[in-house]
Amino acid sequence: MEKPEVPQLPVPVKLEPRNTARTLSVQVSGYFYSLWSVEAFRNFLASVGNKDSITGNRLFDRYRAVAMIKAAAAKAEDKITENAKDGDIYKYVVHLMGKNGMGLQTRRKQYNALTHQAPAE
Repeated sequence: MEKPEVPQLPVPVKLEPRNTARTLSVQVSGYFYSLWSVEAFRNFLASVGNKDSITGNRLFDRYRAVAMIKAAAAKAEDKITENAKDGDIYKYVVHLMGKNGMGLQTRRKQYNALTHQAPAE
């Protein structure tokens, strides 16, 4: 293809995508649903308190789940998610769990109902 004889301004050879909250939300959502089939990921998100957590601390379990998302992003060479703050990723994980009926309040009610049942006679 021929260049026009009219002068043109130069354009950059490579463009990096903008890091916006919506972009990160979509990326985290993709990793969340793809990692859901991994039992370890689900187990890190299953606890409702420190007593039933894997590491002994519910928040550290969540941190490990976020680390798994960041590792998947690194493997996929997704710099937006890989370089995002852990707290931002955690915020979207909490949102996704609530959206899918697994919010902490709901799960704590279910856990209390399960653990405080009267024994069968």
